Parts: sequence; C-alpha cells; structure tokens
Amino acid sequence: MALYHIFGWVVPIVIFAAMFGFRWKVGMWGNVVSLGVVLLSFLIAVGWWQNLAYLLATNAPQWMFIADCVAFFTIFLISLLILDFATRCMSAVKVKYADQVEKVGNGVALFLLSSALYMTYLFGAGDLGAVGEHHNVQAKGDSVTIHALRILSAGNLGAFNPDNVSQFDARGDFRELHLKRRQALMHAMLQGGADDWPWQRIQGTDAQGEQVRWRQ
Repeated sequence: MALYHIFGWVVPIVIFAAMFGFRWKVGMWGNVVSLGVVLLSFLIAVGWWQNLAYLLATNAPQWMFIADCVAFFTIFLISLLILDFATRCMSAVKVKYADQVEKVGNGVALFLLSSALYMTYLFGAGDLGAVGEHHNVQAKGDSVTIHALRILSAGNLGAFNPDNVSQFDARGDFRELHLKRRQALMHAMLQGGADDWPWQRIQGTDAQGEQVRWRQ
C-alpha cells in the first residue's frame, strides 16, 4: 500500500514542486528547450525500450517481470542526459524577454515541462511499472498518451517507407498485456517463500525466459 500511495500521490507532487522550485530561475527560454528535450527523450524511449527489454528478459530471466520498466527509464534517462548536454552547448546564450512575458511564459513552460515529466512517469511507472496488480482488476481504457503514440507512429513519426510502418500498439491490447504482466508479478510475489527477499520473489525463471517471444 505504501508503494501505491507513493506512485499515486507523492511522485506527482514532488515532480511539480521540484520543477517550479528549482527551475524557475532558469527562465522561459531554458525551460522551453528542456521541454523539447524531455519530449524527444520520451519518444526515443518509446521507440527502443522493447528491444532492450527483450534482451534483458531472454538473457537474464530474473529481470523478466520488470524488464520493460527498467529498459524504458534507462533509455529515457540516457537520452535526457545526452540531449540536455547537447542543447546546453548549442544554446549557450540565455534569451531574455519582457518581464511580464517572462513571468507568464515561464509559468506556462514549467507547467508543460512538469506535465511532460508526469506523463513519462505515468507511462513508464504505470503501464510498464514494477508494481503488481490484483487478479480481478480489469484493463483500463487507452490513455491520451497511448492514443497519441498510436496516431503519431502511423503518421508524422512513422517510417519513411509507407510499406514498412510499425504502428505503436497496432492491435490495441497494450494495456491488457501489461496488466497481465503486473498480475503475474503480483502472483510471483505472493507465491514466494516467507524467508525470500522481495527481489527473489519477483524473479523470473529460466523456463519462463525461454518462452519469451518477440512481438511487434
């Protein structure tokens, strides 16, 4: 229950408080650039996390139930660090605006930046997360993020070759499949021995690793 409360309430509050508390002096220009960096890092992570998760699940089965979450946030953070460093080098001059424009624009930019980070958190920790779920829970409807990714991946962000388009969640069962994964994680946790550490309870087995198949 502590994890549920932390995921549902503490993290969002911390994200918004940290952004407004630590980045207000960065200014409107810097926060707008950072917003672009976060969104691009998110798209990179969405595009490549399955490859890394598949590699982890097949070569290290003990990571199987949490491979998606680990892979997504690993790629996101690495992309964020690289792009942030690159934009700092390319945009070394801090652009200043009129005081009223700066204050209002900075507030809007920080709200959008906080929302983008929260959206990333919801996708990575909610849908792909490492927190289990009860067996009788029904899959939720698609979020705005999933709808947007499905549309963009088949449109503006799709392949240059129209015959080789790989649409995100083309079958429309993304949330259903990850709900089953989280339920399997919960089942593994409950079936673990009383003397096992929590990490030992959620580890996959070699037999389960051999059953993992690549799915576009």
